Amino acid sequence: MSIITDNKPNFRQQILPLLLLTCGLMMDSPQADTAIPAGWRLSMDNDLIALNNRDQDFTGGISFNYTSASPASGLSSPPWISLDTVLGFIEQTAGIETPGGTLYATEAGMSVFTPEDTQSHTVQYDDRPYASLLFLSSSRQTLLANNRQTITRTFTLGALGLALSANVQNAIHRPLGVDLAQGWKYQISAGGEPTLRYSLSRQTRHWARKGAVGLDYDLSSTLKGSLGYLSDLGWGISGRLGRISSPWWSDNPLLEDYAERGSIHATRGASRHQFYLWGGLFVRARAYNALLQGQFRDSPVRYSRPALYPVIANVWIGLEYVFGRGIRLGYSWHGETAEVRHGKGSHAMTWGNLSITGSW
Repeated sequence: MSIITDNKPNFRQQILPLLLLTCGLMMDSPQADTAIPAGWRLSMDNDLIALNNRDQDFTGGISFNYTSASPASGLSSPPWISLDTVLGFIEQTAGIETPGGTLYATEAGMSVFTPEDTQSHTVQYDDRPYASLLFLSSSRQTLLANNRQTITRTFTLGALGLALSANVQNAIHRPLGVDLAQGWKYQISAGGEPTLRYSLSRQTRHWARKGAVGLDYDLSSTLKGSLGYLSDLGWGISGRLGRISSPWWSDNPLLEDYAERGSIHATRGASRHQFYLWGGLFVRARAYNALLQGQFRDSPVRYSRPALYPVIANVWIGLEYVFGRGIRLGYSWHGETAEVRHGKGSHAMTWGNLSITGSW
């Protein structure tokens, strides 16, 4: 069935570049004297695993994150495929030196959004639009000398409105017996349009404790600003409780925006089994959302800034289990307050996340 155009590559032809990209992310040069081993994370988001029996709003996403190894000398390097040269140019232009001990990561993935009624062949003006984002991002994370703060910088290059997102969603739904979405030709920036974003955040550890009976905890806050297809400024707090041996800065869920994680996944110190509960709250003032407002190309459904709430909040809670060799399995439930003021799209949305993280 044709989703956007009658003359387009089949699903295998479109997904092959993504598979090649994922393999390329793993081809970082080996580090023999690693203080922090190379890490990776495969993550899947879907509203169907949020236990709400809904298939709408942020309906799904997938991402693969690769973090370079950090040698004992502290002189790490970006993954083979990355956008780190852009981050380097930004910091050089701003007169900022990149200190030793900085960790580097690259991530690739996609986020998919749909209205409530995915069976309609007509434009739905009273609900959120179809929207999709295919992205590649690079991050730098620096642990400050006080060991209580980290600075993370992320640059993302993406594409809105590609047919690939519709084909991937329908390819997943087809074997599950889920109805295929019919309105992708009305998505934001249909036909494809480039986009980008730069994010800067500061994470601060406030409390941390190693308990004698395996009840550890840590609590940190994050101040984050973004400029691009999502432009906002926010602050949040997150914590972990349970048996913990990985560093407090090794994974920061406060940096996540839908399928894009935007964080470093380090596994140093995770040699013993871990099992912990984690959660958090993030509140942001948002000035622009291309996934609702569109960008430069005309879109049949797009919202003006006054039609959207200026402040939204995210909350999440999850469980992580870490095996002795650093393999980590996780599930989390996420909720976001309404961003659309009126119509069918004016409601909170929820989704679930499954992830596996490891090192080599």
